[in-house]
Amino acid sequence: MDLEHVARFVAAPELIALDDLTMPDRRQLPERRLHALAGDRAWRVSEVLKRWNHFGRPIMSDIYTTITASLADVALLKSRGEWFLLYRMTVADGDDMYYLGGRPVTENDDVPAVWHHFPASLARFYTHLHNGWYYIAGKTVGPLPLREMFRIDAFEWGILDGLSPDEYPDSSRCVATFRSGGGGYLCLHIDRENVRGVWSSDEPPYFVDYSTYLDIWTNVGLGA
Repeated sequence: MDLEHVARFVAAPELIALDDLTMPDRRQLPERRLHALAGDRAWRVSEVLKRWNHFGRPIMSDIYTTITASLADVALLKSRGEWFLLYRMTVADGDDMYYLGGRPVTENDDVPAVWHHFPASLARFYTHLHNGWYYIAGKTVGPLPLREMFRIDAFEWGILDGLSPDEYPDSSRCVATFRSGGGGYLCLHIDRENVRGVWSSDEPPYFVDYSTYLDIWTNVGLGA
């Protein structure tokens, strides 16, 4: 793990060995995460991929395939009191890319209103795998942590000038859950119990299949 590189994007990162965890530390971490890290590199990779198979593949099948082929190592990382899994991915051109996966959501966590509208497979990802999983540069090309999500009506878009409201989704109902790093946002459009995907970029937002776009654009980040 190249911690010097990681430190360019992650505040005060520390790689923590299991033997160095205090009892209060251990109480903050899921038992399944401690189990996954209690072995050599091959064990860690294998155990993390098992979790992805159960809780990542159902909503991001292509990215699961890509991760299976490119995951080189996983380690426990601490940044300003928060715990993460640090993923080192060796991509097709031989370069390493680093991703962070946040601690899964628990019943004791404060969650934003959008959480209660998540599609079931997305909610399982957040509760059993990661509260956010993203490329370390700008928290991009992956599902955002809950606290980083925002309504896209915070933007002022000249691209909507001249369009009638029925020509695009209501931006006040669109919560960005993913950012591409190049101005694209994948959103959940929440209209009472009706929840749909929306893609927003440098053109008027439009409805999409949420899981398909999440899978495609996350894969784009890994060069697949």
